[in-house]
Amino acid sequence: MLMIQKLESMVPDIIESIRNDVWDSLIINRRKPHTYRLFRQFGKHRVCLHKFEPCDESDAFPHPHPWPGAFLVLAGEYRQFVGISTSLNTLPGPYYQEILRPYSIYEITDRNIWHIVQPIKTTYTVMLNGEPWENPHDEVRTTKGKDLENMTPVDLENHLKIFDNLLCDFLAVQGGTNGITSGATNDVNRSGNDFSHTP
Repeated sequence: MLMIQKLESMVPDIIESIRNDVWDSLIINRRKPHTYRLFRQFGKHRVCLHKFEPCDESDAFPHPHPWPGAFLVLAGEYRQFVGISTSLNTLPGPYYQEILRPYSIYEITDRNIWHIVQPIKTTYTVMLNGEPWENPHDEVRTTKGKDLENMTPVDLENHLKIFDNLLCDFLAVQGGTNGITSGATNDVNRSGNDFSHTP
């Protein structure tokens, strides 16, 4: 099963977990884009609910990932630059760019793929991580040991309500609500994206 398909199939379970389970949080603000993350383990997979704040292209952080992942944009808009390195210890070649909008979805399943996320407006996404690769790219960076702050209980609860609504909207658009209604008052494969190549 593709990571994209896995993420899509998990949406009802994620909504159920939002309503019933405890989620951890991090405020990732030592590089840009500043990111508010809620995360929880689902068996061998980790789900992250991200709110990205807008930033300039020159400030956005290029990076490979330490695991295969799938990414779904729920609201907002970001410019993504994608490049690939020729080995696990080299930097990527030229990037191409694309604009991701709701409900763009893509996956990264190669250790040599890098991307840059530059939010054009406040953007909400879901990220599904697989198990870490045994030998990730040498330039992988993680949040471990960074002593990052957690979200306040009020902010965390508001974050969950927003994602409850956004995920229910996604299910409704896909035509598969599975009886779920909004509980809140308030290599690279992709679909639904506009993209253009850059030198």
